[in-house]
Amino acid sequence: MVNNSGPYKLNGEKSDDVVSIAENIKSLENKLKEEPQNMQYLHDLAHAYFLQGNLKKAIDNFQTVLDRKPNLAIAHYHLGLSYFRSADLKNAIRSLHRVIEIDGDFTMAYYWLGLINYRAGHTHQAIESLLNCLKRDPESLIALYDLAVIYLTIGRNKDAIKVLKKLVTSYPEHETAYYHLGKAYNNLERYHEAIFHLNKALELNPSDRRALKLLESIREFTRYPEGPI
Repeated sequence: MVNNSGPYKLNGEKSDDVVSIAENIKSLENKLKEEPQNMQYLHDLAHAYFLQGNLKKAIDNFQTVLDRKPNLAIAHYHLGLSYFRSADLKNAIRSLHRVIEIDGDFTMAYYWLGLINYRAGHTHQAIESLLNCLKRDPESLIALYDLAVIYLTIGRNKDAIKVLKKLVTSYPEHETAYYHLGKAYNNLERYHEAIFHLNKALELNPSDRRALKLLESIREFTRYPEGPI
């Protein structure tokens, strides 16, 4: 699942251009001195603070944006992510629900609601949110993967398999998905299928220790000879 530490771009990828972010913040602060009512500058500044990891300033600035324009979905979205990175899951969930109230087709709001609800221990809501994300973007790699992992975690192995098969159809090089397929089939005691998918994971990544360990365990338990160790 997605990590939430360090300076990040909105898609979750780490931003190494820390100097550029700092320069952008300084530029936006200067522009706001000249045009203090400019909503675009204010939102961009809040976003820049978010990327920098200055979450208190990001939250304060997004809230200022929303005081002036309370139905701006993108600001509620960024505010929710800022709360999430601050480990304030309750306010993160509240902000993302507000996004969906404003724009019911804001796909990534559903994804983050799924992830954050899961972190908060709200498994049913997490599944529901991820399914809503997939209704709007059926090929979403992160939503498919996280939904499958949740299903596996709560013992819904058949549901996990269904999601993972869809994932590997769209992303056939996703080695971890094959590992999880092997794990799900093993949980169901469908050992031949487990071995097949673990072998596929190892074809893609021969050094996958989890796949090697599980494959060895299955072979020892069942004495099935398939699969390299």
